[in-house]
Amino acid sequence: MTEATNPRGFSRRSFIKGVAAFTAAGALAGCTPKDDDKQQVDPAPAECPDEIFAGACRGNCSGGCFLNVHARDGRIVRTSARDLPDTRYNRICSRGVTHVGRIYSSQRLQYPMKRVGERGEGKFERITWDEAIDTIVENWKAITDEYGPTAMAMWTQSGNQGMTGVGMNSYHGRMRNVFGASYISMNFDCAHIGAFMRACGTGFYCTGNEPTDLVNSKTVVCWGSNPTVSLPQFVHFVYDARDAGAKYIVIDPVYNANAAKADWFIPINPATDGALAMGLMKVFFDKGWHDEAFLAASTEAPFLVKKSDGTFLRMSELGVEPVEGNDPVAVWDEGAGAAVAFGEASSPKLDGVTEVNGIQVSTVLDLMREAVSSYTLERTSEITGVPVKDIEELARVYHEEGPVYTASFFGADHYSNGTYNYWDMYALLFVSGNMGRSGAGGMYASLWPFHICNYVGAMMPVDSAGNFCQGEGPSIPSNVVAEIMETGMYAGAPQQIKGLFIQYTNPMAVNVDRNYMETWIQKVDFIAVADLNMTETAKYADILLPVCHWFEQVEVFNSYGQAPYMYWNDKAAEPLYESKSDFEILNLIAEGLGYGEFTCKDPEEFFRIWIDEDMAAPFGFTFDQFKESKVVRIMPGEVYVHAEGGVFPTATGRGVLYQENPVPTYYNDGQMDPSKERTVYWEPAFEADVNSEIRAKYPYHVISEHMRTRTHTQWWECDYVKEYEPEPVVKINPEDAAELGIVEGDVVKLFNDRGEVAIKAVINAGYPRKVVGVPRSFQRDEFIEGHFGSLSMRDYNQYVANAICNDCAVGIEKM
Repeated sequence: MTEATNPRGFSRRSFIKGVAAFTAAGALAGCTPKDDDKQQVDPAPAECPDEIFAGACRGNCSGGCFLNVHARDGRIVRTSARDLPDTRYNRICSRGVTHVGRIYSSQRLQYPMKRVGERGEGKFERITWDEAIDTIVENWKAITDEYGPTAMAMWTQSGNQGMTGVGMNSYHGRMRNVFGASYISMNFDCAHIGAFMRACGTGFYCTGNEPTDLVNSKTVVCWGSNPTVSLPQFVHFVYDARDAGAKYIVIDPVYNANAAKADWFIPINPATDGALAMGLMKVFFDKGWHDEAFLAASTEAPFLVKKSDGTFLRMSELGVEPVEGNDPVAVWDEGAGAAVAFGEASSPKLDGVTEVNGIQVSTVLDLMREAVSSYTLERTSEITGVPVKDIEELARVYHEEGPVYTASFFGADHYSNGTYNYWDMYALLFVSGNMGRSGAGGMYASLWPFHICNYVGAMMPVDSAGNFCQGEGPSIPSNVVAEIMETGMYAGAPQQIKGLFIQYTNPMAVNVDRNYMETWIQKVDFIAVADLNMTETAKYADILLPVCHWFEQVEVFNSYGQAPYMYWNDKAAEPLYESKSDFEILNLIAEGLGYGEFTCKDPEEFFRIWIDEDMAAPFGFTFDQFKESKVVRIMPGEVYVHAEGGVFPTATGRGVLYQENPVPTYYNDGQMDPSKERTVYWEPAFEADVNSEIRAKYPYHVISEHMRTRTHTQWWECDYVKEYEPEPVVKINPEDAAELGIVEGDVVKLFNDRGEVAIKAVINAGYPRKVVGVPRSFQRDEFIEGHFGSLSMRDYNQYVANAICNDCAVGIEKM
């Protein structure tokens, strides 16, 4: 069902551009002005009303805007913001309004092609769909027959956050399980996500209070994020809170558009956010400001830890037999004068417990005190660059001017120490009592509707005999693929990577250590790529498949958005040229491989399986109601507050401040020091730290910025937005530029031992000395020479697989 409306008139700008284009076209056709037909005016064409379809912008910016998609005569002509039940969430940004430029871009892939040049050269010839699918199936079968199903790897990231794309528990994930394929991951943003999960648990609706709750905050601290540029869907709630009287504080290495909006801007040395959080916690402990009631009732702070081995003291060690396998952790109950199970204590003691029944112990809180004890005001100031008086004042704000909402997305994530930056920041929120209540919490709010998903039905289909599909292969970090190809081993087991099927991602442009990736991707036996346009990665395909645009297919937007809603995305126009949806492409491959019985006949069948109507019932909708209304709220209450009342979706129901047996989130061959992962901890970043050895050789730290006009590399093909950000640049502090003899517009080279790139320089006083910024969403052909992706390293933190694209030191010279 669509709606009709009269189209808007032209703006002055579009009128002038249209006249210019018309004049140019006439000149090319050899037309000249005529005077003798001025009275012969053709009648105006009848006005054709727009059809309006529901759409979702789902490119993983974490916004997730609900859109009107306007179509006329079967063509999409524009987009606009669509009303949500709570109209405060109505938004559209520069990317959302320029979808037409993507849909009708000259870079759209029009038909299947096969490579006829070298990989990466971009030389192809046209073939039919039958030939393309037959070639993919033939190679897929040959590889799996010889090496097993996991030798084919499927590589995705975030190019379509929908149910049939790569949204939560998507059709792509279902088909990985069907094919038994491995999964290649670039592991972006995993430090923050991992820290959230270990601190706050995994059974959540959303990773923070929903944004409309910000109006209940007295202070909003934006820590290591620039939502003014990268997340307009969220930042207006910050401004609403400020208009309602909240103080807005920004902590960032760079003075930028977001910092300019702040009541108080706190510059900080890059990647030292965790050290600041450690110093703030020490102030809280020294002054007795820590929220004892919250820590005792809602966190694991009173849990007793054995000094002998660092594990929790459990009731079985005190002579209490486990009940149905449950052996609870002990705490000291001051009321009972004895150690009891944590859930039975009336007044758990937070500190000063050293021995229980002859067993030497400490409370988790005492271990935290010890961990932060060296972070004096002076040392914290030396590390972070934040003056002592500002550290003291920020601590006072967290203590006295709450509730405090801490908005932190991924600015401090992309470093080797990213997991410690966020682990410590979450601990600070626990210590200050700024979690589990209205106006507080925060960090990054993002929708993940696990609670209405029929996971088994959606992800593990059965055959006609009732047997489950084989299940997917291992998840393999992209930074070890070359070693796997060389050794034939991964995680202690045989593993080959012989073929790649790439969808929804452009890794050759955005992944870390591009030169490393270039070395191994050239050795892969077979590569198929499905994409909307001729991306940098598409040029490496052996078979290249054209994918239709988001609005040329039916879809459901179900994850990683700011609004508490799930959206229906109508098919607003037929796919252009010979393009097909990713859903249809996966089905064609499945049928060719002999897995047709595991497919869904159309997207709606999958949507109906995915949405568990019994689980959706408390939220007041059925599938048919959702399809009709186009939008449903899928979070509880009028305004969702994460862990409201201090109850967390963790094993103990409490916020986690200690891990007795930390296990890495990826296979790192057992190379881990557990003492770093048990409680709060911080260490400097590999290269971003100003005192790292590499900075003597390469004195500049480079930050990879988000862009207003692109999400990762999406929208690179849209000429409209290129008017605003036409080419890659490096932003340099004026004093650094003068020292290097660089003026605005000079071409400079950034380089290190891994690679180099040549780009234009712009002078930007918002950047501190020895720190430069480069937007990271450009592709190889847009650089003057080299590639920005070649500068970054592929190393991971010992605990979490996380791409550290910002942890990068470079030299700079004028060319």
